[in-house]
Amino acid sequence: MQSRTFNATHWLYAFISIHLFAWTVVPALVRWNLPLDSIEGTIWGHQLEWGYDKNPFLNGWLTALAGYFSQPSGWMIYFFSQLSVVICFFAVWQIAKKMLPSTYALISILLLEGIQYFNFHAIDFNDNTLELGLWALATYFFYVALRTPTYRAWIFTGIFAALGVMAKYYTTALLAGMALFLLLDKNNRRQLITIKPYIGLITFLFIISPHTIWLFYHDFITVTYVFERANSTPSWTNHLFFPLQFAWQQLEAFLPALLLFSFLFIGKKSNSAKFTLTQFDKAFLFYVGLGPFLLTILLSIIFGIKLRAGWGMPLQSLWGIILVAAIQPAITETKIKNFIIMIFMLMGLLLTGYAYSLIYSKDTSSANFPGREMAAYITQEWNKKYHTKLEYVAGSRWIGGNIGFYSTDHPAVFIEWDNKRAPWINTEEMKKKGAIFVWDITDNETLPLEVKQQFPTLSQPMIMEFDWKRNYYGLEPAKIGVAFLPPQKARHKG
Repeated sequence: MQSRTFNATHWLYAFISIHLFAWTVVPALVRWNLPLDSIEGTIWGHQLEWGYDKNPFLNGWLTALAGYFSQPSGWMIYFFSQLSVVICFFAVWQIAKKMLPSTYALISILLLEGIQYFNFHAIDFNDNTLELGLWALATYFFYVALRTPTYRAWIFTGIFAALGVMAKYYTTALLAGMALFLLLDKNNRRQLITIKPYIGLITFLFIISPHTIWLFYHDFITVTYVFERANSTPSWTNHLFFPLQFAWQQLEAFLPALLLFSFLFIGKKSNSAKFTLTQFDKAFLFYVGLGPFLLTILLSIIFGIKLRAGWGMPLQSLWGIILVAAIQPAITETKIKNFIIMIFMLMGLLLTGYAYSLIYSKDTSSANFPGREMAAYITQEWNKKYHTKLEYVAGSRWIGGNIGFYSTDHPAVFIEWDNKRAPWINTEEMKKKGAIFVWDITDNETLPLEVKQQFPTLSQPMIMEFDWKRNYYGLEPAKIGVAFLPPQKARHKG
């Protein structure tokens, strides 16, 4: 499409700016409470460790940073989520511009707005959301490094690949696709006789080395968690069912983008010339764009690994480019402008539906959880009783994490009363300073007998009830169990 008035770059900037603003502001205004994964990130980030029980360090660190600068609402945590999304959009745009005419490159980015991984699922700041931006940046610099080899390109490839792994180990699927493209293409292999790729590799190893050392001192707990998540009851059907299920889940997520794409074939056809990708670009899109998805499926076929749908979150970033390059719609200026309008209307509908579903939720939603009220009341009771700062809260990630984040004392969380889950907690120090033990009665949690035996000075458990926010449908109050572990000074006075 030739047009002097249509500027794809300007529309791209408008799109990512509006997406960043809208998907940050609406959740921040509509949600009374942070989502579960964000709460979990604040637990980890309370203390800057080189790793945690479920993930390496990056998610926890960034959540802590965002939470610190946006107390008490935590709005910046939503901002960080969308920042990762628009970084992905921008990095993929840089790749798309090198492969496609600018209008088609824009379409390949706009299509991503229809994929749930870039809208609803990206509201909660977690390892998967963080991967969106980091995968895209690593992919872009890898593309540049192969096309125009420089130390800068390879170093940045190493940086963002390492940060991706430090967000989530699943980034190794992307690295495997990159490695195959590097090793199997004879032109790419020539780079291996130069020093530049090895500088990138050294950069990568340098960034991941603190976490690697940390793993040796913590029984490889993060690695163990990955295997636990992928574990299932052995059966020959696993080798078929799990990969097919995962493939369908990813196709299902991509279907809205396909539907949006189909609208480009409605209306007047133009005589726009077809474009052809270079062999390099075709191979790049196969190995790096589809490779991580195909390798994940292959791994599940071979080992019967149970795959989680959320793992697919960063997989589809280049699928818009692949779709547009494979099926080139005839584009007119009117058609592309109508398509842009449709994308913005879709964004508005999604945000409206999201807001309405939470404001008028008939079920117990984390968005309406009374976490702030819970934290304020329990902290007040502690301060009134012991006249000292609340340093520790012990219990489930959800209840304990809410108190840890929303309490004005910001206590450290002793996750599930387990030192393996929270190795930063010194239980002897906790006994000296005291703590509040909490558990979710609504979720059928109880205080384990072994915990009572380990902390014999715990007070008699109490049941506290807190009303859900926007409770238009008479939902039962959130019930939690609470027990005080008195500070040592208070016990001596008693």
